[in-house]
Order: sequence, then C-alpha cells, then structure tokens
Amino acid sequence: MKILIDIKHPAQLNLFKGLAKELVSLGWTVIICYLDRGKLPKIIDREYSEFNRIKVGSSKGTKWSIFWNGNVLRTTSFLQIIRKEKFNICISASSAPLALACKLTGTPLLQFYDDPERKAINKINAKLSTKIFFPPIVKENKQVEIFDCLKEWSYLSPSYFKPDETVLEKYGLKPNEYVFVREVSNKSFNYYNQEDAIICSFSDQINKNIPVLLSLEDKSIKDKFPNNWTILEEPIADIHSLIYFSKLMVSSGDSMAREGAMLGIPSIYCGIREMKANQLLIDKGILEHCPVEEAVKPFNDYISAEFDQEKQIKIRENLLKEWDDMNQFMMSQILKYKK
Repeated sequence: MKILIDIKHPAQLNLFKGLAKELVSLGWTVIICYLDRGKLPKIIDREYSEFNRIKVGSSKGTKWSIFWNGNVLRTTSFLQIIRKEKFNICISASSAPLALACKLTGTPLLQFYDDPERKAINKINAKLSTKIFFPPIVKENKQVEIFDCLKEWSYLSPSYFKPDETVLEKYGLKPNEYVFVREVSNKSFNYYNQEDAIICSFSDQINKNIPVLLSLEDKSIKDKFPNNWTILEEPIADIHSLIYFSKLMVSSGDSMAREGAMLGIPSIYCGIREMKANQLLIDKGILEHCPVEEAVKPFNDYISAEFDQEKQIKIRENLLKEWDDMNQFMMSQILKYKK
C-alpha cells in the first residue's frame, strides 16, 4: 500500500508524524509532500529524515504567491506525482490543490482539519475530498465526519508526548520559572486581517522579573522586545518540552495557544480570530482569549501567581480520558481503504 501525506504547516507536520511512522511499521510506502514555506523545509528534513520527501509548490507570503505557486502550480505538480506513483490513498489537512488532483485522478483523499471558520475553502475541500473530518465543532453530513479531540492531541497526548526537562539546560532555566511566547506574522494567510506584532506592541508593559522565551516568526522586529526576552533559534529543538515546563504560554497565533492549553499550563491567545477550536478549550476553562492589550493584565497576573503543577497533571489526565486517540482514529479511517 502506498500513501501520500501532504504538509503545508508545522502543526500539520506534527499531526501526521506518529501516523506516518506507524504506517511504515505496517509495511506501507509513505511519501511526504510539503510546501516550500518559511522554515518548513528544514523542519521536514529534520523530522521526516527517514521518509521519501517531495517539495510541492511554494509560498512567499504574498497573495499572488499563495494563489499561483501555492495553489495553481501545486495542483499541477500533484497531478504529475499521483499519476506517477499511483497512490492507494492521500491524506492532508485542508489542501485544496491535493483535493482537486485526487478528484481528477480518482484517488481517495481523507482530510483532518479544525478550522470551520474558513467556510469557502472548507466547502471546496468537502466537495472534492472522499471525507473531511473535524473536531466536534461542526455538524456532520454526508462528506463531513467528527473526531472527538483537537488535532494537536495526536502529538501532545500523554500517550505520545513525554516532556524532557534537560532541554532547559541550554537556556539556564528551571521548570515553571519562565514564560513561553509565540509571536506570529500577519504575512501568513491565516493572519492577513490581524494586527502585526501584537505581543511586541505591549511587551514593554510586561513584568520584567521573569525570563521569557520568544518564538518569533518575523525576525525583523527582534530588537523591539525587552532585553530579558530570549529569541529562540528556529527550528526549535523539543519545543513542546519548553512549553510544558514554562509557567505560562502567550501566543498571537491560535495553534500554539491551544498546544499550551493541552500541555496543561495557563495559556492566553491574544490574536483577534474567534475560533470554535479555541472555544472548545475556553469552555473547559484551560484557555483564555484576550485580544491584543487585553492580554497584559492576565499576562502579569500569571507571572505573579504560584504555578499549580497538580492542576497541570489533572488537565492532561482529564483530556486523556475524554478525548479520542487521534492517531488511532486516523489509522482506522485510512485502513478502510486498504486493498
């Protein structure tokens, strides 16, 4: 059996990593296709070194590049690859170019996604895909089905993720005595309508009595942050252990804010997007949405408060009991197409 896995974003890379390895162990031929976007190629080379990897399309962040290189030319390349390799099935997370190529070649395509707010692209994907799966934040229909968790759980569940405290040695830090911050750029598609450098705009109002590790997408603004903020070099080795052992996660991007919440630490999303995936965690009381400067007070309050390690452990235990095993769920869906 031969499968194509398409990856457009680092979060998708993590989503499919465990699954890809499990498929190989079962004797499948797995080919990883990926978008030439930012640091993604370097991360792919590191995390998927044992797989056959094919660069398909590119994106330089402009609307024209996203449309032409990231969609039109990408569709053409997928058609060529699928016809050459004759895949039994393809999987992705919201890939319209792959969906169109699969529809034209009669190849089954399963998509696993968590952003129902992107209604136009989701409608296209649902129409072109064999099935598209979402968390329990949408209504099921003939083409849309549900997995009972969020996609980040595939790599953050205690069943798969074991935090490594030794990663702190490089930074001279102790557990729960620093903050992890993620600042995204509004040059990426998801954040075009968002104010740029949100956290940077209020960083001078943050308590300077605690070290801050900063994952910064746009390095051109690195000198505008406080001196006690350490700019991390990307790709960041064992980033989820760094998040797990932090005292607080603050992110202007939605995915990493959810990661912090699932790792059991106080987490603040300070971007502007209202997202149902985020709301699922907000309703559980493990994520806060504080847009832009509304994040300043809770940011400083958490810095001043004691860290509750028992609460962190309890959050993760509860999620493990309540949610599906995402990897097992994806595997069960894929095996339906085994010949």
